[in-house]
Amino acid sequence: MPRPADVVLFSILIVGSPAIVHAQEGHPTTVNRTGDLKTLVVATETKSDSAIAVPPATSVSINLRGEKNAVGADAVDLPNWLNKEASLNGLQSTDLLPWHIVVVYDQFDEDGDNVHSGVYEEYWVGAKKYKRIYKSDNFNQTDYATDKGLYRHGDQQWPDRAQSQVRAEVIAPFSYAATLQGFHGRNVERTFSGYKLQCVLIERDSGISDPTQYCFEPDSSVLRYNRGYGWFQTVYNRIVPFQGRNLAQEVDVTDGGKPYLKLRVETIELFSHVDDADFLPPPDSVGPLGDRVSGVHLMPTKTSFPQWPASLRAQHFTVTVDIVIGKDGHVVSAHGVSGPQEGYKACENAVRKWVFKPYLVLDKPVEVEQKVMCSNN
Repeated sequence: MPRPADVVLFSILIVGSPAIVHAQEGHPTTVNRTGDLKTLVVATETKSDSAIAVPPATSVSINLRGEKNAVGADAVDLPNWLNKEASLNGLQSTDLLPWHIVVVYDQFDEDGDNVHSGVYEEYWVGAKKYKRIYKSDNFNQTDYATDKGLYRHGDQQWPDRAQSQVRAEVIAPFSYAATLQGFHGRNVERTFSGYKLQCVLIERDSGISDPTQYCFEPDSSVLRYNRGYGWFQTVYNRIVPFQGRNLAQEVDVTDGGKPYLKLRVETIELFSHVDDADFLPPPDSVGPLGDRVSGVHLMPTKTSFPQWPASLRAQHFTVTVDIVIGKDGHVVSAHGVSGPQEGYKACENAVRKWVFKPYLVLDKPVEVEQKVMCSNN
């Protein structure tokens, strides 16, 4: 992918090269030695002494008693902890010097087939000055952030869940945890294949046996493992320092223990000269985007369950509902579109109580159109 003209690049890192990207002067390095870190894999076992097997997430148990966890020495101030760790891992920060990244990715289906492959590229100068590029077999798009708003060239739909995850897993690994509300955190030491990691569990009082969690190298800020939304598990390998942060060059995501995304950072670099012309959207771009968007995937931070009518309680079915999420994250409308019609009202009433983290376009909340499902299994 050609880079913008007249941009001077330096401190280059290419996968497969022994070179290390060094932090710019004034940005303390958080990782001093990463070459001897063992490789994490999501698997039942590994035959290599240099690899650590993290068991696949395939089931959970839930404690419905709602026993309140005592606040103890292992308790974590979750908001402050998230802010701190997000400033030490990935690139989700406003105090960075301009950077450029190239990530190649492969997406797999539940049978293990490679269904999509592509490249994600981003040139970042500031919160309202960046260029994000997707080029793949099924999605080609460039977004331009400007002072006048967000403009889009190419495919006009918003990146789907997998495409959004390509960026988030590398650049903003704590983005899912930041959406959680009503949760608390606690420190726990976990051992995988005899190797100890320091983890923070993010959970509610009604405990889940395998809750959201982030695990780090002992006595370090280096993020190695994340148990995220649903059945997603992410391992972070080949980690290098960049502008005082830890950046994983190899990121693998599994869903229920099966391969889902394989991400490889080909380039991560600083650039010293910014040509404003390189960040101007082409004349045929669409924008500014805003007010209401569709095609994005938001996960609720608060849910409620349908009260199904007696005629449906012994049946197995799914009701699909079209909803509009308001700028404040609350559902402003819900209309059933598929499934047994006698179940529409129950699902609609439940979904109207759901709450989402507001969706932002250049730091401004917008309405979101989305489909959600209520299932009776």
